[in-house]
Amino acid sequence: MILPGSQLFNLILLAFGMLCWGFWANTFRMTSKWRFELYCFDFAVGVLLASLLVGFTFGSLGWDGFALIDDIRIAGKREDAIALAGGAVFNLGNMLMLGALSIAGVTVTYIIGIGFMISMGLVITYFTSPSGNGTILAVGFVAFLLSAISLAIASRSHSLARLVILMREGKTKSTKKAVSIKGLVIAALGGIIASLSFPLINSARQGENGVGPFALGLFFAVGILITTLMFNLFFMNLPVQGDPIEFSAYFLGKAKSHWLGLMGGLLWYIGLSSTLVIARAEGKNIVPAAEVRALMLAAPVIGALFGLLRWKEFQGAEGKVRTFLLVALALFVAGAVGLSLSANFSTAG
Repeated sequence: MILPGSQLFNLILLAFGMLCWGFWANTFRMTSKWRFELYCFDFAVGVLLASLLVGFTFGSLGWDGFALIDDIRIAGKREDAIALAGGAVFNLGNMLMLGALSIAGVTVTYIIGIGFMISMGLVITYFTSPSGNGTILAVGFVAFLLSAISLAIASRSHSLARLVILMREGKTKSTKKAVSIKGLVIAALGGIIASLSFPLINSARQGENGVGPFALGLFFAVGILITTLMFNLFFMNLPVQGDPIEFSAYFLGKAKSHWLGLMGGLLWYIGLSSTLVIARAEGKNIVPAAEVRALMLAAPVIGALFGLLRWKEFQGAEGKVRTFLLVALALFVAGAVGLSLSANFSTAG
């Protein structure tokens, strides 16, 4: 297999992967009126195709003669099953976050949903495999929680202000000045569920029978594909928004929507594989844990910037909303700093 031969190359790979993670969900936003349930089918196929492409190129070529098939053959069945379970758990959380995106937008999904996934994943990892400073980690996580609360207030206030404008213009039948927090709740729930895949990934690659990075990515992708077919039976019949839909609606979609779903899966898998590959680094090639965490937490910020600047989700927001929004972003950055720096200190400080 081919692995980066220096710390710099590992760092560049991870940075590129996190750029992909910061953008991939925008491919769903670009599909316009395409339902997230239907997008998930293409996303899952895109993830699987990407895992096969990467696995049979980077995972099979190179001077060591160790190929993807060898990795699969050597890995233990228990570890394979754990990797599949990791993909299943992540997929449920990810589908919920995509459902939240269709309701609450890109900014909320990245900061609250994906933010919860990564930050809680780091906290869970600390308790399952203690390392670093727990106090600093806790402070960083609290800052993130305050960030999520501030963004929730900003999002709800902005939605309420827009509702009032529509009521004045007679463009809505609603007479109640109330907005749903469903999107916010689903984003947080999806992130929490997805974070549970972190210990499963760590468990699958540990020990003599641990799964290598490319095989782990493949099993993870298979878990996503299988459970997409299962979970969508629920989401399509009991949708988070809109009316129930039939599977036949998938074949009525535009080619653009299908391609964007496949691209989203490809971009997401690049992000995953970059984290799996750098975790295999040894000696001088190892990227410091603080830098790994900082880059991972940069992905939600990149995604949020797309929501704010590209999709203009808070355009025309009043002063109060802008204040809460800025506070949310500042607290998220502060939380990211705390979560990252906690890796540089021992529990004793």
